[in-house]
Amino acid sequence: MNQKEYQIKADDLSNSTEETSAVSSISYQIENANLNSLNINRIKKQVNQLKFDRSFPKNLEYVDSYTDSITGTTSTAFLNKDTGKVIVGMTGTNVHMEQLKSTLNPFNFDMDKQDARDALATIQDLGADANIGLHTVTDKDAHFNNTQQFIKDIKKDYDIDTITGHSLGGRDAMIIGASNDIDNVVVYNPAPLTVKDFRVIKGLLSISYDEKQDEYIESFIKNYDGNILRIVSDKDELNGNIKHTQYVSAGNEIVIKNGKGHAMLGFLGKREQKEIKEALEKLKGYQDANNKSFAAAKKQASNKLQQINTVKANMVQANGGALSSSQQKLLEHLTALSIAESLSQMVEEETQQLRKMYDNMEKLFEKNWEDAQESGSAMGKHLSNGEVLDALDAGSVNENKLVTMPHSKISHKLTQLTNVSLQFNTYVLKIKTSINEIVAKDQSLASQIGDLA
Repeated sequence: MNQKEYQIKADDLSNSTEETSAVSSISYQIENANLNSLNINRIKKQVNQLKFDRSFPKNLEYVDSYTDSITGTTSTAFLNKDTGKVIVGMTGTNVHMEQLKSTLNPFNFDMDKQDARDALATIQDLGADANIGLHTVTDKDAHFNNTQQFIKDIKKDYDIDTITGHSLGGRDAMIIGASNDIDNVVVYNPAPLTVKDFRVIKGLLSISYDEKQDEYIESFIKNYDGNILRIVSDKDELNGNIKHTQYVSAGNEIVIKNGKGHAMLGFLGKREQKEIKEALEKLKGYQDANNKSFAAAKKQASNKLQQINTVKANMVQANGGALSSSQQKLLEHLTALSIAESLSQMVEEETQQLRKMYDNMEKLFEKNWEDAQESGSAMGKHLSNGEVLDALDAGSVNENKLVTMPHSKISHKLTQLTNVSLQFNTYVLKIKTSINEIVAKDQSLASQIGDLA
């Protein structure tokens, strides 16, 4: 092995590290490998060595990565061999302070090319950080053009079910995940989608433009029907400061009270890993239940349709190659009934799963509001309770936003699902009534279809 080859490090990872936190963590090292010109085979070989050394989950197989030379954004794809699906990691702010100092030193007349590349990547990331407060970036922004193409290329060969990232990478993961209909977005101490407070320095035209972008990004996130989970350390400096601003974020937040700050390292301890795995297991349990429900309904419908085809074949044979109008109409009704009953079953079971999830979320909404008040009181010890609430409200943190509105949105969705279920039940009843009317006029048909109706 070339002695100068960059070595991917995973000192704080193990073979039992939870997948999203492992990918979020190692994505920084993959970016460094890209900046040091390691090709896909060299990266794959080093990752395999980490797995052999029990320093990385064995079920994660490196697929590919891409670092945008213009924006510094890095995306890394790993195949989860347990699920057969890909997890994408977005790299956050990757600071190479020594290289930056060396490159910016006017008396450095023997500048190392690699140091210059690392310094440029640092400047690009810091610029992206600053841009959050000055500009609203959407999925249509040129900043993501090449990254979006990388995601599309991965999706040609793999199903991406999860995207993750830390800090700036968490912000990017939320945007890329929602715009590509990736089912799960799991992010660590993520930057917000945007912060509105600092735009006054840009001028009225820019402010007007960003307000339109704000409307777009909020609508865009609202229409995303996947899961966004923000996992935050209780002493995260970024999250603590952002709470005092007018910001836009997305999804549900869980706070790990471990006294750790912003670094990704704070999520890799045994206690943190246990809490992360428990939170993701709840989400996985809901998805698994829905997948089982879908599989069961699909199997039921397939069996019914096979039986209907057998009945049809018998009718055609008995009639000498043709069906009567009554037989044709009856078979059409039976086909519609089998499909409608299966769909009705799926809707009913998903509604039950959502009600269970809602019960858990109800407690989480209340807890988030309690945590917000607790943090506000701790940071404003000299303020009265009313002044703390006013300060929180000024930062768009209030009971309405954290409790009332989420309750209302979920209740509305559950009502919609209940209405859909009622419509299916009504439709199924109408079909059964029509079938009964047909067989009542022709008793021989009743014996031919058996218990299909």
